[in-house]
Amino acid sequence: MEELKSKIKELIIRFENGTESAEKTVENINELSSLKIDVDFLKNYWRSSDLVSFVELISTPEIENWTEIDDEYAEKLIVEILNNLDNDALINRNSTALEKRFKKSTGTISDWIFYDNITDRIKILELLKTNTTIQL
Repeated sequence: MEELKSKIKELIIRFENGTESAEKTVENINELSSLKIDVDFLKNYWRSSDLVSFVELISTPEIENWTEIDDEYAEKLIVEILNNLDNDALINRNSTALEKRFKKSTGTISDWIFYDNITDRIKILELLKTNTTIQL
């Protein structure tokens, strides 16, 4: 994991120093990381994150067994988010898995926590389990 972070950080530094194009940097990063980025994300990450946090975000592996998440595991992932609100990589990893499992749009959990100020793990789990699919 540390070797991966080091490689990604080196790629970004080469881009920032002007020795590598944004397109080539994105291509190289996307070959290495589980979170796919685009040129715009690479050029603008500094607006919301420092280099170390950005590297952590794109190098943290996804939870692959998201289809197997049960209520107990979901609650553990929610608690982990609530206890680490300053860790973007962890929030992204856990939220992505939970949102896939419970068929919610990307950013739903972050919206509940940061905009709706919902910080009760049971309430978040209840909201996740609520079917909000619109049938046409």
